[in-house]
Amino acid sequence: MKKVSLLTMFVAMMLFCGNAFAQTVLINDDFESYTVGNKIAVEAQAAGNDWWTTWSNNPGSAEDGVIATEGDTKCGHLTYNNDQVLLCGGIESGTYDLEFDIYIPQGKNGYFNILHNFNGGASTWAMQAYLHLTNNGSASTAAPGHGTIHAGSNGTADIPAVYDEWMHFRLHVNSDTDVAEFFFSTESNPTEQSLCTWQWSLDSFGENTVGRKLDAMNFYPPENAATSEYYLDNFKLTQIGEATAPVIEFDTDEIEAYIAEDEADAVDINISNAEGTSIADWTAWIDFGQGEGGSTAPGQIHYDAEPSENTSLVGFQIDEPTLCEVAAMIPGSAYAGAAMGTKISSVQYYLVESTSGLGIEAGTPVTFRVYGQGLNGQPGEVLAEKVVPYNQINTMDWTVATFDTPVDLTGYNVWISAEFTQSVDGYAIVFDGTAYQQHSGYYRFNGGGAFNSLGPDNMSSDYGCLHIRANFIGTPVPATWATLSKPEGSMPIGGTDEVTVNLNTIGLSAGENMAAAIVFKTNDPENEEVIIPLTLHVDTDAVIENAEGAYNVYPNPTTGVVAVEGENISAISIYNAAGQLVNVVRASEKATIDMSVYGAGVYFLNIIDNANNTTVQRVVVK
Repeated sequence: MKKVSLLTMFVAMMLFCGNAFAQTVLINDDFESYTVGNKIAVEAQAAGNDWWTTWSNNPGSAEDGVIATEGDTKCGHLTYNNDQVLLCGGIESGTYDLEFDIYIPQGKNGYFNILHNFNGGASTWAMQAYLHLTNNGSASTAAPGHGTIHAGSNGTADIPAVYDEWMHFRLHVNSDTDVAEFFFSTESNPTEQSLCTWQWSLDSFGENTVGRKLDAMNFYPPENAATSEYYLDNFKLTQIGEATAPVIEFDTDEIEAYIAEDEADAVDINISNAEGTSIADWTAWIDFGQGEGGSTAPGQIHYDAEPSENTSLVGFQIDEPTLCEVAAMIPGSAYAGAAMGTKISSVQYYLVESTSGLGIEAGTPVTFRVYGQGLNGQPGEVLAEKVVPYNQINTMDWTVATFDTPVDLTGYNVWISAEFTQSVDGYAIVFDGTAYQQHSGYYRFNGGGAFNSLGPDNMSSDYGCLHIRANFIGTPVPATWATLSKPEGSMPIGGTDEVTVNLNTIGLSAGENMAAAIVFKTNDPENEEVIIPLTLHVDTDAVIENAEGAYNVYPNPTTGVVAVEGENISAISIYNAAGQLVNVVRASEKATIDMSVYGAGVYFLNIIDNANNTTVQRVVVK
């Protein structure tokens, strides 16, 4: 008699009783229609079930498991070197149950995972589970009766694995609330246990937020032919409830501001997911456009110091040559003062030949790329790419890749990268040996997946900043007159968010008009890009003077504390020279503010009275 999952029976009963939540079975595979002895993916695809493949997308190969029997049921049989993948469709919203049964013979072990993105070795892992093995994130140890779950953290929970009976797994994924839960039961103990919950959008070790896609599952006997083997049966993917999606709305479709010379102000953009049925994600930047006129002298944007005897060579411990991509991310705010409106003409990377060689597999190239800004702190689309052959790579010097079409630098967070095949025992990752700076170094393997930090939290030491630079040409445009309070955000179902556009007229003259556009990229399928025009008019009449008389602000300049005196003070907003709001102070007739906590520089105190009239006072902090 065919074994039926207890949970499947429970779900059927709920549907019969009129459960309010509609359930749609997207994948249901019990292997009964397949021929014993044949390959799993080959049989499935011949039957019109295109959900099974292998890690290398090669059905029928040695990676493809076989149809077998265990007891009175047909099932999949996986042994070492099998690497079975089940495609889940790249789902990014909604609630789902992934259910399946695994049988492990006495003395054997197993492994499976969920993938946020499936791309072979460049995949991004959402969860990993070891059965009859414990795992510390890099090495596994035999552990009969136990297992390790990595789900949003290293070693999230233990699995009470058993031998010689079917174990039932239910992985409940709610993309709409960004929560996942791991359930476990066995034939002898059918009461379901919740082993852990985690933030679904994280990768398996919690090192990156990578999005909520449910792309695939991977089933793999992990260790060797003598110890790794198991049976797989009754796979089911069920959608719970109706289809869902974020619905992102903005309360602003255009910003036009009038501000006097050497003053500052701010405008809020309110974002809503009130009508959405899934979490809403957004990322944004101010596009200042392209510079005009003749080109200026070439320049660079980078984090690293000049190469010196302090240069550090680093390599990953690998057993075979591995494709590795290293990168730096330069926020738009970081290049606003020097390179906004120019073009990236080339990218360069510094390589050093050590006693073990160049660190790159002989005969393989270096590929340079420029990426745009993406969601979840990761890069977006490739904007430029150039391959430098192995025989053109410089050692003890910069290898420069000049792009056929330069890339416009208009305000987005730009990623620059170099990809190479690291040789075994090679040291091809080159740092400046100073101190790591945020965004100055990232890495990933095999041509895809999430970028991870090369900072000291992920490395054995602090090696400093990656020796990678972007070269730009062209005429910069003014870009310090507008900034955003944050570059990205997320809203729960029914939630809201707010972005402040900080504006200032420092260095501008009355009568000047500045134009830009605020660009939002979102995960709303109906509103993937929103552009809000932004215009700043430098106006001598922009500030309404306090009806009760001028305020007394002293001492000015100051080395620390400044006093603000006057009648009917409601609040004082403090802006820095870039127009960013740094604090709001409540007051009535006198306020004492310690300006030293904000550092030396020029600040603007926007003093608001009880009638909402404003006066802006400039304060210099020495």
